[in-house]
Amino acid sequence: MSAELNTIMSSLPEYKKGVYQHIMIKEIHEQQTTIAHEMEGLIKDGLVELGPLGLDDILLPAEKIYTIGCGTAYHAGLIGRTLIESLAGVPVESDIASEFAYRHIPWRPNQLMVVISQSGETADTLMALREAKRHGVPVLAITNAPDCTMNREADRFIVIKPGAEKAIASTKAYTSQLAVMYMLALYLANKKGTLGQNELQAITGDLLNINQYTAQVFNQEEKIMETAWRFRHMENTFFLGRGLDAAVAMEGALKLKETSYIHSEAYATGELKHGPIALIIDGMPVIALVT
Repeated sequence: MSAELNTIMSSLPEYKKGVYQHIMIKEIHEQQTTIAHEMEGLIKDGLVELGPLGLDDILLPAEKIYTIGCGTAYHAGLIGRTLIESLAGVPVESDIASEFAYRHIPWRPNQLMVVISQSGETADTLMALREAKRHGVPVLAITNAPDCTMNREADRFIVIKPGAEKAIASTKAYTSQLAVMYMLALYLANKKGTLGQNELQAITGDLLNINQYTAQVFNQEEKIMETAWRFRHMENTFFLGRGLDAAVAMEGALKLKETSYIHSEAYATGELKHGPIALIIDGMPVIALVT
């Protein structure tokens, strides 16, 4: 038996930083358009409509969902968990892909695995995908690479639209992943009737206004830079948050490590008093996320 060899001809456009100091800053600023780009063609009459993606056969029967990813993708799954459970009422478990192999999942009918990966080639995430497939559980892949392995092996896939991401620390791909998770949650909520039409349209309207909210952040860029300069000599820091903010805190701590090589930890705010508070010393920055 011999496998058929297919050659994929592709070329990547030259990637320039333009007017920006470096690539990551460029990709941060691109979020002013990339997040909204995810929703194009998927909002109808003020509601999320994912019918064109052909997901209904695996998404709607799901009585339990697993989100799997590594690093930033894992954090996107954590936010997806909260959104899907709170809006659609479907139980969700989120796992770090490298740890999933050590779990003993009670596989059941009507389960769904959602794997999240910017490259679509993350080895640990692929192992989790294959384990689910081995037990007959359908898999939805969310990637940023049309021709990746995950898209080929998953039952369905969504390719996010931020374009190529060159910086090591993910920014625009992360927020695109969040937009997709938000739309999955709203679509499920509509189909399952867990939220009324007015409430769904109000939440979807907020999502459609995302460019206004991102503009508010970029309008504070000078203040953000001043704050960063103030803490430039820090050696340790904590990020704190509750609910959705706890997952965002984890991403914030990861970003600080990746970009500044500064030791940083994230905690659910309520856990601070159960040990970590002992590490806080005078002058140590503690960044609290309060939405």
